[in-house]
Amino acid sequence: MEILKLNKRQQRRGELLNKYLSSDLTKFELMSLLGLSLRQTDRIIRSYLDKGLCSLVHGNRNRAPANKLDGAICERIIALADNGGKFNGFNLCHLKDILLENESIAVSRSSLRRLLINANVVKSDSDTKHKHRKRRKRSSSEGLMIQIDGSIHDWLCGRGDKMCLMGAIDDATGSIVHANFRPSEDQCGYIQMFRGISMTYGIPGSCYHDKHTILRSPKETTIDDELIGNMPMSQVQRIMHELGIESISANSPQAKGRIERAWKTLQDRLIKEMTLANISSMEDANAFLIPFMKKYNEKFSRLPANPQSSWVALEDDMDIDYYFSTLDQRVVKNDYTISWQGKIFQLINTKDTKVMPKVQVDVHTTPEKNNYVYLNKQRLNYKIIEEKTKIAKSKKDIDTRVTPSPQNMARKRAWLFDKSFAA
Repeated sequence: MEILKLNKRQQRRGELLNKYLSSDLTKFELMSLLGLSLRQTDRIIRSYLDKGLCSLVHGNRNRAPANKLDGAICERIIALADNGGKFNGFNLCHLKDILLENESIAVSRSSLRRLLINANVVKSDSDTKHKHRKRRKRSSSEGLMIQIDGSIHDWLCGRGDKMCLMGAIDDATGSIVHANFRPSEDQCGYIQMFRGISMTYGIPGSCYHDKHTILRSPKETTIDDELIGNMPMSQVQRIMHELGIESISANSPQAKGRIERAWKTLQDRLIKEMTLANISSMEDANAFLIPFMKKYNEKFSRLPANPQSSWVALEDDMDIDYYFSTLDQRVVKNDYTISWQGKIFQLINTKDTKVMPKVQVDVHTTPEKNNYVYLNKQRLNYKIIEEKTKIAKSKKDIDTRVTPSPQNMARKRAWLFDKSFAA
């Protein structure tokens, strides 16, 4: 015998129908109490007379939903996401994508979340209070602003050394416009970043970054500097100034929150996908970034408010090595040479390029360590004629020991033997 369980609403409806059938209520009173139309009230009365109390229970009770996940699939998902599983630690959105991509399992995020919470694989969101910050609107067009940063992290999860992912995103679309792994966050990495972005997309209008000394000189401006308009700049800051890129320093990490959130996503998704691909070196990681960036931009980028691009294309005859390099200055000696990092550069005058002694020239060094000498943006020819030898600064640097010849050693042994015999 089946036991029928009714909730309070169903019990009340049954009591009202019994009162109507016993003539204690009129049909219009029943309609008012049930809050139904005459047509629906007649339908309920007919069903109650035909099936009794069973008509009060919804017909879908104890029925499996048509879109319910199969039990075997649920067990498969839990095994993959639980401790020791192939996808353990993946966030729900990433896990949903990976299950569809690698396991051909289509499941919604809400169903996945409910399944894993019930299986105690993930915890429900806590009501954590966060400090409220005013949201800054995105830039209106692509290329108007980029956000740059470097993230030092154990990207290989112990399979290799720690690396720094140096990247840039477009503020209007949120797409990654540059990403490259390097041993550390360094000056060469930022110069390569600006060179790659400018040659691929164009020159951006502004750059939003933190107050790292590579990007912003820590020197304070003196009165003399202010009078002549000579502001202290780092090498990367000088490059941005010469290219016409506005440099904007953020006062907090939250101010450039879009790239910080991108790091959070990459430190989750990128690490796990490189683990699945068994990436264990910087070279392989940089090669893996190329298809990953494309997939990331297809999923997370958005259309800008203004479809007109603000990237400024490089001129065809632009000297890339002049702009995307570090700069140091040297004075030409009377013999038309300059000294540079232990080397002597002999400058060669031609019909088009002439340089005189006592003139200041610029030595530009690219990230690949190639040196170029310029005079007012005009490249000069030179050849290396000498490399300076290291001068010993103390007696410890000079090896004064002299190895005696075999004849001297024989005479010394004979003298010591005669002296000991005489004693």
